Amino acid sequence: MTKWFKLAVIFAGVALSTGVASAQSVFATLTGIVSDPAQAVVPNAKITLKNASSGDIRTTVSNSDGYFTFAAVPVGTYEATVEAAGFQTYVLSGLGFTGADKRNLDIVLKVGSTSERVEVTGAADLISPVDSGEKSAVLTTKQLQDFSVVGRSAAEFIKILPGFAISNTGTENRANFTGETIRHQRQR
Repeated sequence: MTKWFKLAVIFAGVALSTGVASAQSVFATLTGIVSDPAQAVVPNAKITLKNASSGDIRTTVSNSDGYFTFAAVPVGTYEATVEAAGFQTYVLSGLGFTGADKRNLDIVLKVGSTSERVEVTGAADLISPVDSGEKSAVLTTKQLQDFSVVGRSAAEFIKILPGFAISNTGTENRANFTGETIRHQRQR
């Protein structure tokens, strides 16, 4: 009987140690691959795991092979949501985990409808240098067309630039320009 007693003790010890080892883990693991209907992987898909009772949210992104993982997931019931550009959102509710669970969830996303995308861009009209005290501006063709100038000569445009004044007018900002155009002649 001692043989049977020893065998029973060993069997009980193995059974108890297996039960204790699995009961010590209170976390689960969820892994999976995100793919499309043609079984091609979907990289950069956003996967969200939301705990139904606590509202705790975990997120990850699928890698270049479409693979994702959530480690150390507390025991509970979860909702999994998968989103990717060009695909319909995938939602799986009632996903329950117990201690030491290791689940694999392969997700096939359905192709979504294209949505209208509006992109707004801006451009700087005037860029002022910050390393100079110079204040200058460039007139656009539209601005030049909008000016009402007698004769439409370049000399008339110079007169209307900010900070310009014709000499002998009594202002402090003086220039020696009378409005005539200077022409260079070639010497032969």
